[in-house]
Amino acid sequence: MKSYLSLIPISAKVHRRQNKMTLLCIILAVFLVSTIFSMADMELRSQKIRAIYDNGNWHIAIQNISQEDASLIAQRPDVAASSWYAVMNYRLKENYALNGSKVAICGVEDTLVNDIMNNLGSGEFPYKKNQILLTENAKDILGVDIGDTVTLTIPSGGTMNFTISGFSINNVLTSKVDAIAVFMSLHTYQNLFAAVNQKTMTDSDMTYYVQFKENCNMRRSIQNIKEEYQLNDDKVGENTALLGVLGFSSDSYMTGLYVAAVVLFLFVLAAGVLMIASSLNSSVSRRTEFFGMLRCLGAEPKQIMRFVRLEALNWCKAAIPAGVFLGLLVTWILCAMLRYLSPGMFAELPVFGVSLSGIIAGAVVGVLTVLLAAGSPAKKASRVSPLTAVSGNAGPQTKIRRAANTRFLKVHTALGLHHAKQNKKNLLLMTGSFAISIILFLGFSVFVDFMHRALNPLQPYTPDLSVAVSDNSCIIDKGLAQEIDELDYVKRVYGRSFADISATCEGRDVTVTLISYEENQFGWAEQKGWAAGGEKLQQVMDSGGNTVGKNYVLAAHNMAQPLQEGDQIVTDRGTLTVSDTLYQCPFDLAGSDWILVCSEELFTAITGNDNYTIIDIQLEDNATDADVNAIRQLARDSLGGRLAFSDQRLSNQETRGAFFSFALFVYGFLAIIAMIAAFNIINSISMSVSAHIKQYGAMRAVGIEIGQLTKMIGAETFVYAFCGILSGAIIGLPLHYYMWQMLIASRWNDPWHFPASAFAVIVLVIGLSSSAAVYGPAKRIREMSVVDVISHE
Repeated sequence: MKSYLSLIPISAKVHRRQNKMTLLCIILAVFLVSTIFSMADMELRSQKIRAIYDNGNWHIAIQNISQEDASLIAQRPDVAASSWYAVMNYRLKENYALNGSKVAICGVEDTLVNDIMNNLGSGEFPYKKNQILLTENAKDILGVDIGDTVTLTIPSGGTMNFTISGFSINNVLTSKVDAIAVFMSLHTYQNLFAAVNQKTMTDSDMTYYVQFKENCNMRRSIQNIKEEYQLNDDKVGENTALLGVLGFSSDSYMTGLYVAAVVLFLFVLAAGVLMIASSLNSSVSRRTEFFGMLRCLGAEPKQIMRFVRLEALNWCKAAIPAGVFLGLLVTWILCAMLRYLSPGMFAELPVFGVSLSGIIAGAVVGVLTVLLAAGSPAKKASRVSPLTAVSGNAGPQTKIRRAANTRFLKVHTALGLHHAKQNKKNLLLMTGSFAISIILFLGFSVFVDFMHRALNPLQPYTPDLSVAVSDNSCIIDKGLAQEIDELDYVKRVYGRSFADISATCEGRDVTVTLISYEENQFGWAEQKGWAAGGEKLQQVMDSGGNTVGKNYVLAAHNMAQPLQEGDQIVTDRGTLTVSDTLYQCPFDLAGSDWILVCSEELFTAITGNDNYTIIDIQLEDNATDADVNAIRQLARDSLGGRLAFSDQRLSNQETRGAFFSFALFVYGFLAIIAMIAAFNIINSISMSVSAHIKQYGAMRAVGIEIGQLTKMIGAETFVYAFCGILSGAIIGLPLHYYMWQMLIASRWNDPWHFPASAFAVIVLVIGLSSSAAVYGPAKRIREMSVVDVISHE
């Protein structure tokens, strides 16, 4: 043996069982940090994919800039790609048509399609003057393919023929309104613009899109461009979603998100330090006699301190890779779930993605926290007297100023409480270890409320397809809904009828919008709690235009003019009585005083109209584009040119993907924190008992029973849990309030409320974990003889 440090691997082998708990604690700390950083990295990747998917891979859009200035911007070393863009009929209000279907017309350069938007699905960019690029839905709407000729009709009635050079990937807007987007070269667009507007297109009629290189400071580049070309803020639009994910957004709300993330990650690092510090402190306390023997053999205090630090680093060799690997495993599961839940949006997200930031954070935090946490135990070990090793009393010698209070408590309970309060430093570490879990849980729980406000999940009434009339008239025959409902690939069909009717209420002339629901929609209202349900809802469903009895309706919630149960609205064809309030209604007043929801029979009796205004369709999972085309053709045969068809599948996919990705991120964080809290509590209590196991052995030797020892450990654990919950609430609730103000109040003005559910969940986790933590050490002591307990090392 060349030095005392050679004892480290030998000690590790001899105390392998005892060191498992310390190793587990380091693994959990590294796992916590690595997982949260990796999950955050993957969430940023998924949000970047979503931002590009929704808006394109551009960073700024500049208006009113000359072509000379634009060419200079394109030559900047920090610019990756740029393109001019112009559009006509973006709102689809003008009479542009392609083979009879409404279209929006865009003039672009090839870099916009190939690099910035990256939405070329098949074929090639329309470089020739008689070529155009169409969105893929044109295949279904027009029945065309690459190489076919189509006719563009402009508002003046003139026509132009073009050849299809390719198809671009569909976007949400065109799919939702069943329209086609036409892309043509900038030169072709300029000729079309001149023909339509009888004037030459200028630079002010176009927008210049810029994509920066990823390794540059985009915020600085944007500011430089504004200053150099004297551009006002209103002339430079930013892709806020993409810049926000990349960390370069100038939006104050996004800045608040960055600050909130930094605060939470500081608490994550603090959690790692406290967990490891508590573990090392217990480990050193358990081996006080060992360090005293080293002092007897001539080791100096500095050597003991170095021994403890290097021993802790030696544990890192196994603990850090294990913790990082577990973090990667959780990240892979997350990525796989995202790809499974929303394959269209997250197809580019790798299942076995490796987060370098997560690995580095876990490794660095593991080493740094071990070094920081080992400092105090190292000093404690270096102060052990050589006499301690031969005195037979290697435990810490604490002055007892006051005996345990047994006046109101039983002896074992009083000893447990007294033992917890005796070592102030250990109490502080254990309390901090418990409290940090509550602080983290309350801090991250704000993102649940944020998620439900920022990302609305799909409602049960959200359709995949909708069939309506262009002027919103109520003329759709119910036979069409029945015919569509009989198709094998259709899950359900539900229609609604709309009518604005004049009425009186309490002597006042009013206008109400009457909307009919069928059984599916009434069922969802009851299931989701939007209406009271039961007898009140049944009254509405059974109302069919009785001239003698009451005709019941639901009143959509109107904060400005609330209708109460029993209020009556008198129409020319009968009196409508409010049965209940409908608190979730996806329709606007649009000039009416109230929205009233009734049965289809009552709608027909009041209005004399037995048709639908809109038919909503939900498809089976195996429905294809050909099936959608068949439904579109059925609707076109019935309504002709008045058809307004909407395909919302792409929009629903984006909404579902966005919600699922953020939900996995948020609930994954909370689950990891709760799991770490449980393991940390169980491990900490086990190590605390192991550090004082000789004391428990001495108690057993003087006659204390196993049941009393168990209750004593339970009382000690109760002190740690109570102090941890109290401390966690004192720090965690202000943190929750701060996060609420940063994330929610600043955007939606919602007042803060006590997080009862989140607080109850984490307190329950701590309570159950504390109860489980008592069982393991008590069982271990029970299975050991008194002699083994006293001589335990």
